Amino acid sequence: MRLTVLGASGTYPRPGGATNGFLVREGGTSLAIELGNGCLSNLLREVELTAVDAVVVTHMHVDHFGDLYPLYYALRFHPRRPWGQRLLLPRGGLELLGRILGEDSREYLPRVFAAETLEAGRDYRVGGMTLRAYPTRHPVEGYALRLEGDGWSMAYSSDSSPCPGVEEAARDVDLFICEATLPASYEEEASHGHMTSRQAGETAARAGARKLVLTHIWPTFDVVDIVREAGETYEGEVLPAREGMTLSLGGG
Repeated sequence: MRLTVLGASGTYPRPGGATNGFLVREGGTSLAIELGNGCLSNLLREVELTAVDAVVVTHMHVDHFGDLYPLYYALRFHPRRPWGQRLLLPRGGLELLGRILGEDSREYLPRVFAAETLEAGRDYRVGGMTLRAYPTRHPVEGYALRLEGDGWSMAYSSDSSPCPGVEEAARDVDLFICEATLPASYEEEASHGHMTSRQAGETAARAGARKLVLTHIWPTFDVVDIVREAGETYEGEVLPAREGMTLSLGGG
């Protein structure tokens, strides 16, 4: 499996960057996890527009789904009409997407996107990969993800305060992508649905994750400091997610 970071910033992008997004490829299968602001252009550097087998959006905050709009228009007006793009997202997600679109565009949404509801405890197959969703602690309905494939496993926290769902998703995984929105000194501010650097490290340590990649760091803060603080509570390798970064796992 090869993981490519499409976007790594939280809430708004750093200069030249993008908000959260990841591309997971195994064999001939391509899965996009989140498609935040700026991610589509980075995705298209890696795969052709019609080669994405599925897109997963973990919760309906715009820094995680903003580039679904340009994806929608790219597919809708594609000469070959490659409609029916598989899209997994929380209940009501497609309707929410349509609220800012005109009537004509809203009408085409369920034709361009083949939407499936993301639900806790349910398994989804994407090529040879299995995906399972776990509930998070965030102001809106959201899910952490666990993916397993040919000799590898990974988890993604989505946006969440520390909670059992995120920890269970990351149990003994080879790679854990975890949000670390704020520095350790901002624990009170993080309590509304995010993690600090140290909390990300603590979650990874309790889960027994073998490698930790930190994402969703607010551009306001220094990435080096966030990584250092996470390493104070987690003994394994800690890396910051950066656009264009690739990691390989397993044999797929």
